[in-house]
Amino acid sequence: MAKSNKIRLGVLGTGGMANLHAMEFKKIRGVEFVGCMDVNHERAKTYAQTHGFKHVFSDPDDLLDAVDALSIVTPDKFHVEQATRAMKAGKHILCEKPLALTLADAKKAAKAAAKASDQGIIHMINFSYRNSAAFHAAAKLVASGKLGEIRHVRGRYLQSWLSSGNWGHWTGEAWLWRLQTAAGSGGVLGDIGCHLLDFITGVAGDVDKLGCRLHTFLKFDPNEKAYIAKYRGKKLDANDTAMIEMSFVNGAVGQANTTRWATGYANSVALEVHGTDGALAIDLDTDYNHLRVCLGRDVKKVQWKTRAIKATPTIYQRFIRSIRTGKNDQPDLVRGAQIQAYLDACERSAKEDGKMMRIKAWR
Repeated sequence: MAKSNKIRLGVLGTGGMANLHAMEFKKIRGVEFVGCMDVNHERAKTYAQTHGFKHVFSDPDDLLDAVDALSIVTPDKFHVEQATRAMKAGKHILCEKPLALTLADAKKAAKAAAKASDQGIIHMINFSYRNSAAFHAAAKLVASGKLGEIRHVRGRYLQSWLSSGNWGHWTGEAWLWRLQTAAGSGGVLGDIGCHLLDFITGVAGDVDKLGCRLHTFLKFDPNEKAYIAKYRGKKLDANDTAMIEMSFVNGAVGQANTTRWATGYANSVALEVHGTDGALAIDLDTDYNHLRVCLGRDVKKVQWKTRAIKATPTIYQRFIRSIRTGKNDQPDLVRGAQIQAYLDACERSAKEDGKMMRIKAWR
């Protein structure tokens, strides 16, 4: 199956993000849209009609029987069970992030993924900002040693949909569950903090300790004309702001922050890495394929230059390529478990008023 020209694809979970999966896979030759499934059957039927899936399933086993590969685009709390089930059935998977809600569950998924790898099953997690060619060029630059010893790292992921509603009001179906721990949300830390930690550490290197402070602000209800902690009886208790301190294995220190209250920013991801011999900066608001560097003679001049980097294949393209070649690209589910270990340290730290916490084993 790994070398077959036609790959039969299924999608589990047909909410908002699943539309992007379909649009991206549709661009790849040889991907056949076979079937989809959702707890909301009518939503799945609409999704199938919109994107051209042949079947709408109501039983996950029937879906798995019909496909070679599966996109898992369900709420966070379902990822581990669904990914493990699919891999045991011999199906390649692209799973939405974060991998899990807890490190213990992530380790279970990583163990299942390692066993699946031995059987030639491809598994990847959708840390989609690796679609940035600047990310890959920056990682190579750091690994080459041209920045010298890394000293300081700074990253951010900023959204404003709680203050501006630019993606739709927070009371909408697509967003409300993200504000509730009871609905399986890990808050802004789990939802986009996982992206940020993958982006930062994928370039600057692994971290061995993390400190974190989490905040949950009241939400403004335009109907009540007041800031509220509950909406229609549902607690809005998932964190919406995270401030993270990092200690890197290579000796560097860093800071990261993410929030849904960054008024003026729709979806902003940026990173700076400063070393003894140079620095780099990525701003995805500007371009996914431009890397700013301060190197060589420019260090003393305190000048920056911009490098245009050739676009990299998307994670959807790399997933399909991995199936065809039999070589599992990154980020895989083991990487997902590593990021879960970082999230776990952040959560433990937040309970201890920001105390630095060592990273626990994720394998």
